[in-house]
Amino acid sequence: MRGEGIIDIHAHLWLGRAERDAALMRRAAERYGIERILVSSLGSHRPDGDEIAALNRQTAALTASDSLFRGYVTVAPELPGSLDALRRGAEDWGAVGMKLWVSCLCDEDVCDRLYDYCAGRGLPVLIHAFAKTAGQLPGESTAENVRRAALRHPDTRFIMAHLGGNCYHGLPLVRDLPNVWADFSGSTRRADDLPYALEQLGAGRLLFGSDMPGSVTASLGQAMAAPMAEAERRAILRDNALALFPSLGGMA
Repeated sequence: MRGEGIIDIHAHLWLGRAERDAALMRRAAERYGIERILVSSLGSHRPDGDEIAALNRQTAALTASDSLFRGYVTVAPELPGSLDALRRGAEDWGAVGMKLWVSCLCDEDVCDRLYDYCAGRGLPVLIHAFAKTAGQLPGESTAENVRRAALRHPDTRFIMAHLGGNCYHGLPLVRDLPNVWADFSGSTRRADDLPYALEQLGAGRLLFGSDMPGSVTASLGQAMAAPMAEAERRAILRDNALALFPSLGGMA
């Protein structure tokens, strides 16, 4: 039963695999008590306009057909039509936020007008952020990029995904920025990561995400095992998402 359960703010549909990915997530929702899953569609690292349109059609179709899911608009800010794509998602099919993956760094100037639009409509911006020792993609943001973007746009609400890829590097860089939250999807593998995140940001700025269609169990296990008050656990698993995403308010 879905009930008043967990809100997963970070999951994906891969291009052309939406039906399979959604089926996996439905099974996970039933098994683990996930009430709502916020999804974005992803494909290549440097999509063109046609691919962006296909990704967002895929997300819109799923969210229109199954109330378990709500969707982010996937954008490639460097493309001329990125603001139009964002507007269509927000105004035509009710996207809950904007997803920025790895087509450009999140603090590039081409992102500014998108962040301004999101601030005006109260749409959070979910940013893939990952600091790697090898294999860093040219457009893959790190916590330094998130910090610069958030300082330039204090009225925009940013979610730094994956605890920045390395919480000990990323979280101190955004600790003093009240417009930055973090999720621990797809990255938390060490027992100390979430307790450290709690020390740095507090429970009120942490969000649960699974990074499905990968395994949900690592992130969920960390959320259940980390030492914290039950009110803090509920905040991370549900209440913070309700506060951050206005369009989810009817779930409370």
